[in-house]
Amino acid sequence: MKRMKALPWAAAWAIMACSAQAAPALFPALGQPALKARAPQRAVLLSAAQAGQRIVAVGERGIVVLSDDGGHRWRQARSVPVAVTLTAMRFVDPKLGWTVGHGGVVLHTADGGETWTRLIDGAALARIALEAAQERLRQAPQDATAMRQLQAAQQLLEQGADKPLLDLWFADASHGFVVGAYGLLFETADGGRNWKSAMERLDNPKGLHLYAIRGRGTSIVLAGEQGLLARSDDGGRSFRNLPSPYTGSWFTLGLWPDGRLLAAGLRGNAFVSADQGQSWQRLDSPAPVSFVAALPLASGGVLLANQAGQVLSASAGGALTALNSAPVPGLADVLALDNGDFLVVGAAGVSRVAAASATAGAAK
Repeated sequence: MKRMKALPWAAAWAIMACSAQAAPALFPALGQPALKARAPQRAVLLSAAQAGQRIVAVGERGIVVLSDDGGHRWRQARSVPVAVTLTAMRFVDPKLGWTVGHGGVVLHTADGGETWTRLIDGAALARIALEAAQERLRQAPQDATAMRQLQAAQQLLEQGADKPLLDLWFADASHGFVVGAYGLLFETADGGRNWKSAMERLDNPKGLHLYAIRGRGTSIVLAGEQGLLARSDDGGRSFRNLPSPYTGSWFTLGLWPDGRLLAAGLRGNAFVSADQGQSWQRLDSPAPVSFVAALPLASGGVLLANQAGQVLSASAGGALTALNSAPVPGLADVLALDNGDFLVVGAAGVSRVAAASATAGAAK
């Protein structure tokens, strides 16, 4: 087990809970439907997204909650096939979305989050990683990197579905990536029906955790442990490591339409780059508290959420200022609403907070 103090509580919980499982146990919750909760909006929720006018949030025990009135009233999704904790979610249009979580699971919805189908889990991903490593070693028998990848893939297969996926990004209805603990990186070109390993494309010999992935067009950025930042400008076919302005963990990323890049993470470190990650400008944080979520705004500013339960705002290049007077415990994600309010999810479930200064909305 490595560096648990460096993780936000949601990621630490995911990795520790998964790694604590013995291989024979292999997550029985992968074969059980989501827990039916009396008040699902009060469950531990880790990610929120908009599917058209609908808001969808996911979290512990496979719970998915939906709101069709801007976050005032909530109900649980009709069908979710797993009871593992779901850690991140993305939609590409009002109907099509994906979520990832414990056990390396990937789920898909085609009806705006009402019902979900299971696409793959960590055991199957481990087999894919092993086959990719074996093929690379056949082509380059003396390649030390290929040997390390084979050893890592064999370990993944032996340990089974015990590694969590922590984030995902889809360019459209077909092409997407998922990332996770111990360097997991996989790609699909058909909406998640089939997957291939992309771990060999990244210079990550230590198998550092990958916490965040964001993309726009053919540009894709990854962030992880020990200052790991990597960028692809060819749609993910190759990645190059970026100079990092901080050697601690990055937990969240943001990309603006104008190409600016945000990286934020441990101990209140947040930086913006205007040159594709070659140089960085610090955003001054009011406290050395780790950031867990970031949301670029159409105005050019950004919303950041930290472990202290604060939602902070910065204009394009300005200092960070807190928007909420009362911290939200265990905050995990933030979503800007159309009327200028924002919604947060975390250990206390869903909270809807009024904040006039967040009126710019999310950058599309």
